[in-house]
Amino acid sequence: MNWDAIGATGEVLGSLAVFGSIFYLALQVRHAAGVASASSQQAAAQMSIDTLIATLDAQILSKASRKATDGDELDPEELSNYKRWVWARMRVAENAFYQYRLGLLDLDAWLGHAATILGHVGPGAVAEPHWERVSLSFSGSFIDEVERILDWSKEMGVESFKMTPNQQEEYLAMLKKNPI
Repeated sequence: MNWDAIGATGEVLGSLAVFGSIFYLALQVRHAAGVASASSQQAAAQMSIDTLIATLDAQILSKASRKATDGDELDPEELSNYKRWVWARMRVAENAFYQYRLGLLDLDAWLGHAATILGHVGPGAVAEPHWERVSLSFSGSFIDEVERILDWSKEMGVESFKMTPNQQEEYLAMLKKNPI
């Protein structure tokens, strides 16, 4: 092998190294942009949640939550507090959904939030009718995911958040089988 061939090989390897570095840098910039976007989403969600929480009365909410869990009827003030609390919780779930889609939250963590969605606005939930009214204040992709979860619960005959063990397994399988 002569020096010209060695030099040409070195130039090719150098070019490949530069190309690989540029590709890696592009991936890092893309990831950084996703993290910055997630941070902005988190800040916006937190402001919305803080605003909603600031309007709640802790004693009334505690009583309303207990009644809602037991299936008892809520008076108008309890219902108002409870709906705003659920709205705040749905903001938390929307933020988790966004973080999951960006790959910043793992599947197990997202499944916990998805179960919370079902518990708050699913079949038989006190705030189920409220979701239709406030859903337009959420992102379209999150609305689609909530509707997917609610449609599944109807198909499976889930009448309340208290699913049978078989329904719980089917629910987790649906979410894992059809990831977002």
